[in-house]
Amino acid sequence: MVLTPPRSASPDDQAARVSLLAAVVAKRKREALAPGGKLLDFTRWFFPEREGMEFIEGPHHRVIGETLDRVLTGEITRLIVTIPPGYTKTEAAVVNFIAKGFHINPRARFIHATFSDDLARENSDKVLQLVGLDGYQQVRAVSVRVDSKAKDRWKTTEGGGMLAKASGGPITGFRAGYMDRTMFTGALVIDDPLKPDDAFSPTKRKTVNQRATNTFRSRLAHDDVPIIVIMQRLHSDDFAGHLLTGATGEKWHHLNLPVVINNAEEYPVEWTHGIPIQHGLPDGPLWEDKHSAEEIEVLKADAYTFASQYMQRPVSIEGALFDMEGFKWWNELPRIEYYSIYADTAQKTGERNDFSVLQLWGKAETGIYLVDQLRGKWEAPQLEQMSIAFWEKHKGKHIRGFNVEDKASGTGLIQSLRKKGIPVVGIPRDRDKYTRGLDAAPWVATGMVNLPANEEYTVALRAELQMFDGLGTGWDDQVDPLMDAIADMLAETHAQQGWIMTR
Repeated sequence: MVLTPPRSASPDDQAARVSLLAAVVAKRKREALAPGGKLLDFTRWFFPEREGMEFIEGPHHRVIGETLDRVLTGEITRLIVTIPPGYTKTEAAVVNFIAKGFHINPRARFIHATFSDDLARENSDKVLQLVGLDGYQQVRAVSVRVDSKAKDRWKTTEGGGMLAKASGGPITGFRAGYMDRTMFTGALVIDDPLKPDDAFSPTKRKTVNQRATNTFRSRLAHDDVPIIVIMQRLHSDDFAGHLLTGATGEKWHHLNLPVVINNAEEYPVEWTHGIPIQHGLPDGPLWEDKHSAEEIEVLKADAYTFASQYMQRPVSIEGALFDMEGFKWWNELPRIEYYSIYADTAQKTGERNDFSVLQLWGKAETGIYLVDQLRGKWEAPQLEQMSIAFWEKHKGKHIRGFNVEDKASGTGLIQSLRKKGIPVVGIPRDRDKYTRGLDAAPWVATGMVNLPANEEYTVALRAELQMFDGLGTGWDDQVDPLMDAIADMLAETHAQQGWIMTR
């Protein structure tokens, strides 16, 4: 850092400022280099020396650092961190964590596993480089034995060391930690044990998952040696999913960091062996400098990848509840017999709450067609205004009704629209979303639901349908009126005509 005082500053002022800056730098150095200091301070200090650039920090780095500090102090011994790709998880949880571990205890022993030997060696070499920095050695002289500087296996003169291997390969002749339960002695650090291309291979998933019980635990000096798993989710039965659903019988502290934080979402009930870590991050993009809200919308184009790798909630590639191949995507409308409007209103308008959605559907011989949609977060007066504007836009069509969920803000909207002479129909809610989804799914599977191919909302709608499971995963504000349209325009109509639709 270069200090350039104003020209008008006196020599005494300049000296005082330089002295203050030196004091700040010294304080930061003490905090960063103290054995009991924070991992994030350690990273901030050494990253520029190793990489020749400043460490670009996001809010998630603080949370990850604080969580890994709990591992170093022995508070957490089983940790899973799920986070999108490209969010510097390896830098935090592998390179700096292991180097910090040697800083605390040069006798520490680490095993690092990832999806390939080449990547494991590369990460191990980065740890070696960090430990070898002059600044590091001035504070903690950790010497690496000259006869053991292979990138995948090396030892310190104090008896510590590191083994780096592919997660699916043999891990022999080395154990993480050693027999001393009074201090930090090392860890097993698993980073992305499965590469994305292998996620859809049951054989490869099984091979990696079996390592949790038949290899990895046997490589610990004792059961209190920490295991850290940090990864992007790839499949419902990937390594993290395997552990969170009880594969080893152990409980795992779980720091879950999707690309969009939504604090209203509850921790999934199926993750029976996860102990959720409260991250305290605000609703919205996880790291806006990496992915803004607009850029996140683009990511949604690949719905499966977005749900799994970015939102950390993998669903079936075919769709969680709906068969995505069953949806038809239209560019030109057929002859429409009649139209109906369906509205789903949010109870609140805060960042964490759902949108309110207005949809116009048309009924044709070939099924039902989503013709128009309006979506936003509106307080009650604005919701009424937007609803009236939507009605005015389409009232020249043959509209059979304006259907609104008779619940929360929808009840007030029903009353206000009726006063305006709009033919509003209240939709009762006597069944849960999962049951309604099951009823709608056959109509989707048989190609009776047609959606616009190239509207602005198409990408977000596709992603929401891909993730919808009726159990609270992700958002469902666009799916709710879609299911209402199916129930009203397809299921009820065919029931009146004596049709039977079986699941």
